[in-house]
Amino acid sequence: MEMDRHPLAYLRWQRHWSMDDLARLLRAQAGALGLRSGIDRNRIWRWEHGTTPDADSQLLLARLLDVPATVIAQLRWPLWLPVFEQPAAFSPSGSRAALREVQVNRMDRRSFLVFSSSALVDLAANWARIEPSHLCHALDGRGIDTELLNWLEQRAGELNAMACGPGSPVPALIDAHLHTAIELIAQDRCTLPQQRRLHAVTAALAHRAGWLRFDADRHADAQRHWQAAVHAAHQAGDRDLAAVALSDLAYQATWLARPSDALRVLEHASSRTRTPAVRSLLDVRRARACAVLKDRSGTTHALASAQNELEHMRPESTPAVVSWMSVADVNADAGRCWLDLGDPNSAGTAIGTGLVELDPRRARTKAVFLTYRAEGALHRHDAAAAAADARTALDTALDTGAARCIDHVSALIARLDKRSERPIVELREYAHARLA
Repeated sequence: MEMDRHPLAYLRWQRHWSMDDLARLLRAQAGALGLRSGIDRNRIWRWEHGTTPDADSQLLLARLLDVPATVIAQLRWPLWLPVFEQPAAFSPSGSRAALREVQVNRMDRRSFLVFSSSALVDLAANWARIEPSHLCHALDGRGIDTELLNWLEQRAGELNAMACGPGSPVPALIDAHLHTAIELIAQDRCTLPQQRRLHAVTAALAHRAGWLRFDADRHADAQRHWQAAVHAAHQAGDRDLAAVALSDLAYQATWLARPSDALRVLEHASSRTRTPAVRSLLDVRRARACAVLKDRSGTTHALASAQNELEHMRPESTPAVVSWMSVADVNADAGRCWLDLGDPNSAGTAIGTGLVELDPRRARTKAVFLTYRAEGALHRHDAAAAAADARTALDTALDTGAARCIDHVSALIARLDKRSERPIVELREYAHARLA
């Protein structure tokens, strides 16, 4: 059954309410309070298609759903609706439940839905305070096929390396390997060292699968995979990988205009890692969130810390999950920060330096950074430079096939529909032809 993407539509589906049913129930709530209400199915439809209900209507809905009125002000519409997923507990059974979540063959009816602010932060806070439990030994004495485990570990590393390339069957292969690893965990027939190895490979695959979904703009699905990665890494005792997966959830929160959530998650994520490359990555993501919040001091401090940590990075002690981390990332993300803080000149210099230093295989990152630089050029009133960067960003994004990158540069170009400079006009015509 295909579901609407709005949380209110999903809530109605959960409770088997039609739009008329919900309207009738809300009018009854109003009547019980001695009020009159004109809520009808048309108004419900508008709420599910972008209109925010007025305060009185939200209070009636909260009363119907037994949601405290204070929650409305804390979370705002539609985040206060009680339909968001709750993080799994950090126990062997809870971790298995989180892993099972990514195996469910569901339509993306919940792609609009992500963890609520409190649930997202709870996930990070619980990881930061709970130590992993020892898993049970084999139930019937039969051990896992060691040759298969060795093969899964090798293949996971190969697939992660290949996933940066455009248009390949890698996503399907990663999913297949991830599902195999989860099934082996569910069988519970390995020794403790084998369980740790199996959870480690599962964490790596779930982490990469989350990024593939994030790049495809499937945000709820990305969150489920990153939650699974945190749990699997926790059971494997890999604090760095768990911290990185939490930082990905924070980065996503900033991308979805929830920078305060990102900072709270990053605070917990940073509490357990001691690896310079991981700390540098968390610092960069903290800087991004601070910049969106217009916190110049916080941004500057986080960027300085990221650069300092990077100077202590050593290849032999750097986890594979952050082996890509480099000065190029710090510079280019610093440029995005300066853009958010209203300094396009510093932004252009930093992003340009980052692009020169960026690994050419990282095409998705290049597309995003080029879009940032195009935006900076627009702020500097350099139409020719903006058009050139946006055009290259569009070509690069289309080559990767990543919806997130394509949408990012397309949104920038769409904002230029009133501009009449010749380079901008030619860019719009080129984009129209390529996206047709």
